[in-house]
Amino acid sequence: MNTPRFIAASCLLLMPLAALAASDELSRKVQEKVGGHGEDPHAFVAEHDLDGNGQVSAAEFERFRRARFAETDTNGDGTLSRDEYVGEFARRLQHAEGGTNARQMKQADVRFNVLDQDKDGRMTWDEYAASGERLFKRADRSGDGQVDARDEAAPDPQAKSEAGTR
Repeated sequence: MNTPRFIAASCLLLMPLAALAASDELSRKVQEKVGGHGEDPHAFVAEHDLDGNGQVSAAEFERFRRARFAETDTNGDGTLSRDEYVGEFARRLQHAEGGTNARQMKQADVRFNVLDQDKDGRMTWDEYAASGERLFKRADRSGDGQVDARDEAAPDPQAKSEAGTR
């Protein structure tokens, strides 16, 4: 075999390993993240900035969410049960904070009930993604399709509308 063909063949054989390594790296980064809320763009970026560039695009956020959904779906059936959803949250808290408390776990259970729109006890990707879309829109205060330091300085439009309803 000549050298160029050998190099090309070697590259083709190594490509799946590189993809697997990149997938493992994404999985590790997603597992390390505990929770960032749309009310705080700084926390949102800290939570979802997988490439460390100080901003989160809609595509990067979706990659994060899809990886989190797949990791949470421990039985691989394409939906999340209450036990999978609440259990995943408890594992992240245990890892990051060294424990959970009853209030946090109650909130996770309430979130599951809210996100399970059809109340069938299973959360589909679409149900899960809908909450992510709302979270991203709230964090993207500037409306430019990415969350970064500019959003930290921008006023929270939802906070104004909530204050007006009181």
